[in-house]
Amino acid sequence: MGSEYPRRFSPDRAPIDPALANRIFSFDGEEVLGYWNGLSIDDLARELERIEEDADPNYAGLPHGQNIPEDLRDEAEKDYPIWACDVTGRCLVGENATRIENADAIREHYHKKHGGLEKFKELLRIEREQKIESLRLKKG
Repeated sequence: MGSEYPRRFSPDRAPIDPALANRIFSFDGEEVLGYWNGLSIDDLARELERIEEDADPNYAGLPHGQNIPEDLRDEAEKDYPIWACDVTGRCLVGENATRIENADAIREHYHKKHGGLEKFKELLRIEREQKIESLRLKKG
């Protein structure tokens, strides 16, 4: 019996108490459903599959968020999306967290599509400024 709800990506990364670093919580955060030590993304994928048979885990608060490489955090992390990475740079990715990719492959995606991560981030900044200006002009 799988989860009746699809995986949801939240742009907000919840702060994790170091004492709870390996725990995978329920969607509501009230129950520990499993554990992941951050060493192998394959272990996390298996643990999530096991958990999903009976419950809905909190994907936004997966353990070891610090393993996501700095350059892939924030904008790219939300856009791709990147749910978690292990210590070797292998990441659980995709809208439904169903693929495992190396961080270098993610960087290559942004290089091919936008000329690099920095250009992608600059494009987002410009779009955000244009949207703000458009709203300002509509207002008045």
